[in-house]
Formats: sequence, C-alpha cells, structure tokens
Amino acid sequence: MPIVTVQMYPGRTAVQKRALVRALTDAMVQHAAAKPDNLHVILQEIPKEHWALAGVLGTERKESVAKVPDIMPGIREFAHMLLKVSDIKRSERFYVDLLGFTVRPAKPLADGRPFVPFMQGFALTEGDSGEPQQIDHIAFKVHGVVEIATRLKKAGTKFYQDVHQGIYGLTIYVADPDGNKIELFEEGASVP
Repeated sequence: MPIVTVQMYPGRTAVQKRALVRALTDAMVQHAAAKPDNLHVILQEIPKEHWALAGVLGTERKESVAKVPDIMPGIREFAHMLLKVSDIKRSERFYVDLLGFTVRPAKPLADGRPFVPFMQGFALTEGDSGEPQQIDHIAFKVHGVVEIATRLKKAGTKFYQDVHQGIYGLTIYVADPDGNKIELFEEGASVP
C-alpha cells in the first residue's frame, strides 16, 4: 500500500489538487508499478507561519517575484470531451464497469441535459449518436490492457482490432455501446 505525501502552502484550488493527485497517481502507476486502487495520496496544507526555510518563517520571508515569460497563445493540454450517447445509463455501465472509469462530481450542464463526467477528462450526455460519426476514435492510456481485453470479450464487446503491438504500445480498438471506436493502449507493453 504505497502512500505519497505532499506538503505545501494552502491556496490551491480543488481543480489544481485534483490534477495533482491524478498526475501523482499516474506517475506511481507508470514508474513504480503501483496499483491505483491501493495508492494513497495525502495532501497536507501547512500554513506559512508553521513552515521555515533557512531559519526564517514563511510569513517573514520576502518572496522573490519572478517575471513570468511571455507565452505564445495556443493550446496547452486536453481539457475534456463530451460524447453524445443514445442510452446514458448503458454507456455509463460500459465505461465504469468494463473500462474502469471513475465518475466525478460536477456542476450540471447549462442547458439541463443529463450527463456523467469522469475523472479521466471525458463525459457522456444523451443525444443522437447516429451518422455521420463526428469522432474517428477516442484514445486512452491504460494499465493492464490484456486484462481489460479479456473483461471486454467476456461482456461481448465488439472489437475493431484485438490486442496488437501499436505505435504507442500494446493496443486494442473496441466499440462502446453506440459504436464509437475506443483505443486503449499500454505504453511500454509488448505482445506477451
């Protein structure tokens, strides 16, 4: 049961903490072979008056303000994707029970549509998922792709392509309940 403890000043938002915990979990899974279900991440916020560096309390230190360099406008990272599905409960079971996604709390959509958001930056909503397909495929990094493939086969999931050596690692392509193509790959893994 690995435990990762982070000590820091207070002031980070819930969004920042969520991203930090996700990144630490992913790093421990990838580099330390930790299992996410057994990994504890503890964030300890320590007030500046309880923290000292070089014999000076944090509240008494003069922070040097570094000039933030000008950054070119542009995309920085993937934020989220909202996928229309024909049966939101059926699709939720697929993504949670078969692929291992984790539902997260979120504010309702502004237009009132039902939706299911996941910790993995992906969400479902109800809508017409018919032709033409607007997405070629959705790709996710995973751990244990062979075990996931076995679970999906037992559930009768359609496979576009079974376990194979893809460009990012061991890969499968499957269909979700609406036929959306899902790529699951395990970096660094190779065909057993």
